[in-house]
Amino acid sequence: MGAQSDAEHQAKVTITCSYDERLYIKMLAEKAHMNLSEFILSYLRKDFPVNKSKKTPNKKTLAAMKEAEEGGGIECDSIDDFWKKMGIDRIA
Repeated sequence: MGAQSDAEHQAKVTITCSYDERLYIKMLAEKAHMNLSEFILSYLRKDFPVNKSKKTPNKKTLAAMKEAEEGGGIECDSIDDFWKKMGIDRIA
């Protein structure tokens, strides 16, 4: 028995919605630079069981993620503004 490819582990799901809903979902997916499957799964995966084999972010990363989710952090108007706020001289 050899290793099975990802294609052998795929399943198709049908979602019933109106034509307008489908167009709206497609527009949202396009805006997010995803296909429909990627877009819908990006929302559903939040509730999937966690794969214990993946590494857990460290405390500093978790704190930064929480800050970003709560709207914290630094807001920049441009890439030049970002470098300035980071204290980095791009020309150096």
